[in-house]
Amino acid sequence: MRTLFFNRYLDAFAKSIFLFGVFHIIVLIILAIRDGQQVLNIFAILGLHLFVPGLEDGFVNFILSYCIALTVYFIVFSFLTKQTTENDTK
Repeated sequence: MRTLFFNRYLDAFAKSIFLFGVFHIIVLIILAIRDGQQVLNIFAILGLHLFVPGLEDGFVNFILSYCIALTVYFIVFSFLTKQTTENDTK
């Protein structure tokens, strides 16, 4: 597996966080099948509904949460990652 950080301890920590995140999403998908799509709302996953009650309810808020998640993804992709060249993949 490719290293993310030069420091072995930091690399293990980052990969552990990633694996916990993957496991968390798997659990949420299982809960969504059982209890409904509201558990997959990004606002509910992040706990933002504790600050703004009702944020986890409704289909419009569900769609809005994923629009915000996609916006964050594209900002990270555009500004916090670098394009790889053919020499980087070898």
